[in-house]
Amino acid sequence: MRHIHAQIGSTQTYKSHTTYFVDLPTKVVRKLSELIEVLNTKISQNLHCFEFRGLLDNQGNVYPLGNDTKVLSTVFELICRPIVVTAVKSLGYEVVEPTVQNQYPDFSLVRGVVKEDPFPDGVEIALVEQSTDIPKIAIDVKTTYRRDNDKFSFTLGSYTSFIRAGNERKNIVFPFNEYVEHLIIGFIYSRRLSQSIQKDSKLVYTSHEYEQVLSPISNIDFFVQKKWRIAGERAGSGNTANIGSISGTLRDFKQGNGPFQSEEEFLTYWRGYERSASARANSYSTLAEFRKFRNND
Repeated sequence: MRHIHAQIGSTQTYKSHTTYFVDLPTKVVRKLSELIEVLNTKISQNLHCFEFRGLLDNQGNVYPLGNDTKVLSTVFELICRPIVVTAVKSLGYEVVEPTVQNQYPDFSLVRGVVKEDPFPDGVEIALVEQSTDIPKIAIDVKTTYRRDNDKFSFTLGSYTSFIRAGNERKNIVFPFNEYVEHLIIGFIYSRRLSQSIQKDSKLVYTSHEYEQVLSPISNIDFFVQKKWRIAGERAGSGNTANIGSISGTLRDFKQGNGPFQSEEEFLTYWRGYERSASARANSYSTLAEFRKFRNND
C-alpha cells in the first residue's frame, strides 16, 4: 500500500485512494548512524539475493536477463524493497513509496503507524506523528557496473528540480523541506555475460532448467552513504541537469570522500549551478570558483 501524506485534519485523494491523517505523540528519532548500520547489516546478509538470473512467467518459463542497465537497476530496486522495509521497521519507521514514475526518492522513511482499510470503500488511513512536521528520511537506490579501472560514478538527481526554491514539490514524494536526511544505497557490479555467451544462450528456459540460467552480474559490492558526502561538483550526464557524484573507488564512496564541507554547501552550490556553460561563465563551474564567487558577494 502506498500513501500520499497531507496535514492533520485534511484529506488528499490520489487516483482511487484517499488518505486521512491523525497525529501521534512525538517520539525520539533514532540516530542516523544506527539506521545506516542496520541497512549495512541487512544488505550484507542478503547480498547473495542480488545475483538474479531471469524473469519467471506464470507458465514456469524463465527469461534470462541481459546487460540492459535500466532493467538491472529496476531489479536491484525490487530486491532492495523487502530488505529496506524489514530493516527500517525494526527502528520504528514506515516506508512510503512513490505512486508515479520518476518520483524521488525510492523510499521515504516516516515515523508512525500505517493501517490498511479502516474505513469502508477502500479508504486508507495513515497515522503519522506531527503530520507534515515529522522529519522524513529519503533513501534512493543507485547502480552501476565496473569499468576497466576501480573508479565509478552515479547521477544523483536533478539540480533544477525539488532542491530549488519554488520547486520543492516537483518530482518528489513529500516536499523537499520535510526531509532531514538523504541517503544513497549504491550497488556496483561486474557484467558477467559476454556477447558470445549471450548469443549462444537459450532465449527461454523451463523452471527445471533454472540452474542453467546464468546471472548477468557478479562480484556485487555496495555502500550506504549520505548523498551530499558523495556528490561531485560537475553535472553527471551530458546535457541533462543531473548532479554528478564523485568519480571514486568503493572505499571513497563508503567513506564519503566528496568535496563538500557540509550539506549546506552542497545545496547552495547546486541550487545556484547554471545549466549552460555560457551562464556559468558569469558565476561558477567548480567548487573552487563557487567559494571565491560566494566570498565576493
